[in-house]
Amino acid sequence: MSQLVTSPEVDKDVAESVEEKSLDSGLGRYFSNATHTIFDEIVSPDINSDILNASVSAPTPHPVFTTMSVTTSNDFLNGSFSDTERVSDHVTASDSHRDAWIPSEHTRKILASLALTPGNNFPDRINLTMPGLMLQGDLPDITKETAIHFLGEEENIHRNVLTASDVTQDERGLRNLIHAGCYRAAVNLTGRLIAVYGQGYGKIDHPSKHTPHSLQLWFTRLALLAKLKQIDILENESRPFGNLDKPDMFFTFYPELYGTRPGSMASFAFRLLLAEIPSYCGKSKLAMDNLHKILATVRQIIRNLQMGLAEDGGRAKFSLAERDDSIRLWLGRKSRILISIVNCALGMKNYVLAVDVLENLCESLDWTPDQRQILISAIGRAYLFLGDVSAAEKKFAIGTDSRENPTTVREHMDNGLIAVAQNAFQEAYNSFKKASAIEPSNITVINNMAVCLLYTGQLKAAVHLLENAIARNPAKSLQEAVLLNICTLYELHTTHCKQPKLHLLRQLNRYKGDATSIQCLKLII
Repeated sequence: MSQLVTSPEVDKDVAESVEEKSLDSGLGRYFSNATHTIFDEIVSPDINSDILNASVSAPTPHPVFTTMSVTTSNDFLNGSFSDTERVSDHVTASDSHRDAWIPSEHTRKILASLALTPGNNFPDRINLTMPGLMLQGDLPDITKETAIHFLGEEENIHRNVLTASDVTQDERGLRNLIHAGCYRAAVNLTGRLIAVYGQGYGKIDHPSKHTPHSLQLWFTRLALLAKLKQIDILENESRPFGNLDKPDMFFTFYPELYGTRPGSMASFAFRLLLAEIPSYCGKSKLAMDNLHKILATVRQIIRNLQMGLAEDGGRAKFSLAERDDSIRLWLGRKSRILISIVNCALGMKNYVLAVDVLENLCESLDWTPDQRQILISAIGRAYLFLGDVSAAEKKFAIGTDSRENPTTVREHMDNGLIAVAQNAFQEAYNSFKKASAIEPSNITVINNMAVCLLYTGQLKAAVHLLENAIARNPAKSLQEAVLLNICTLYELHTTHCKQPKLHLLRQLNRYKGDATSIQCLKLII
């Protein structure tokens, strides 16, 4: 029997770690808002986001409850593409602190040598970063092609979706595409913009110059590829960057452009994304190793700052106030790495490690009460993955100790998940219904209600619930997890399920961008 997903959206994924540097460029702001998870409520508490619903496996023959966040990914707690810097909203660190990094000893020696004899000591090719595009041409609009295949050419007149050629060929156009959910078109535009730097198709292993702007374009492209699950392209195009430790990834490699400016041209968000990419490719252990290497460097940076040194261990040239701002910045980044480690641990089904890291994270910073509650809820849901319902109940109860009854959507959702774990699906439905009364437009809650209706034998009611939600707000409700669930319900409801699936395809064609995976409609092409 097909599995039912108890929470809508696609991503973790995506997407995306976006730092203040990319926020300043105006690009990250839009891309970041496209992919919220439970942790985004910590990092950016002012952004309204749907609450991540943890999955629970029922010990009965029922379909398995799985997890998806409200964006595009596979992980339980995905923060791969969340705003790193907003862990501390008051961080005012300057570019020099945000760009700081400790290069390897090998890279440090090469940079020192270049500084002594500028222009006369160009490094060997092995010490250069030489990326290029693996994709010749553009990613197609699969939704458009599928709609034409099943519904005919006339359906195309109803598709009003931006392409890479419909926007300005710059960052503003890229922002517009991402904001419209046209991620495939955005990938296509990044290819055009990256080609300007001599890093287009067939340019892998060809030397070229890098700038913060070119690296930001690469970061955006790779984050989009991750969100779209274009794994082969993602793996091959990210490989030349390694761990961003080659000399040409640092400002001092280009004295004619940046003088003696220290630091890394690549953002911390890009560094974190590259560390996580192996986990998207089925190599979670490698991703875990990468993340711990970054964590070790960040801890060294924090120790250096606390000892009154600069981030790289050199003599500090900033005030105590600037040092304190930098410490807050790097403590926030440390927490962001720990969140990524949790996601990776869950992907490896190492729930004990995930709980342990979450517990430490919960105590590591002065979170606001609401942020701490989000973390506590995440710990409880991780316990549900582990199958320890009693421990999950104790965690969830911490948030309601001072009140007789739950009052927030998250608390009702947590209660519903506990009931699911105990196979009490009617009780779970009642909890989700209370959450829906608080947030009627929360598609995650509605999705879970529909699954509970199925488990209580009310298949027709489950179908109607999801159909009505999609009819009320197709742009928001046409999430991959919801589509997968409703198509599974159609298959359970009748053998004549192709027509309602084609109706969903028609709505996707008219109301959504190009990022949705058509496979969720379970149409046989």
